[in-house]
Amino acid sequence: MPDFIEAKTIYVILHLLGVVIGMGGAFMSDAIFFSSIRDSKISHTEMRFIRLGGWMVWIGLVIIVVSGFLLFSLNVERYLASGKFLAKLTVVAIIIINGAIFHLVHIPRLHRHAGQHFPSSDEFMRKAPLLIASGAISVVSWTSALILGVFHSVPYSYFTIMGIYVVLVALAVLIAIALKRKIVPHLL
Repeated sequence: MPDFIEAKTIYVILHLLGVVIGMGGAFMSDAIFFSSIRDSKISHTEMRFIRLGGWMVWIGLVIIVVSGFLLFSLNVERYLASGKFLAKLTVVAIIIINGAIFHLVHIPRLHRHAGQHFPSSDEFMRKAPLLIASGAISVVSWTSALILGVFHSVPYSYFTIMGIYVVLVALAVLIAIALKRKIVPHLL
């Protein structure tokens, strides 16, 4: 390796690449989903693109976790003493949990209903608010992780950061569910 390149630089580049791939996949999947259901159904082709976006999220998350661990290993004490780092770690864990729920629950439900008129499915209509909440959690979480990652330091404690995050998630979920008829008029 050339002398001017440090291990930390490579880890940061990998970390940013993971964020770009993961966040891009998450936002693209959301955009495809909302664009697709304007006609009250998702075609099999649209479903394939949503799944592809989902795989991009997982690839991005693997890169984020591996590169994050490598960065962490460079200065364990500093990271463990950082409320910002611990908050970002918690937010990434929430992204992973929300992603698992999305891929294990929501995508199979969407796949079962692909090509069908969603409003005629009682199951889909009952579960639609959970899908919308998951999308709101995803957007706020990815954005929060990005913002926390950009700042070198944050003058707030872990609990303050997480309190703000929880309020933002709750607001996003409430707003998304309240606006569901505006977001997707024919479906919800």
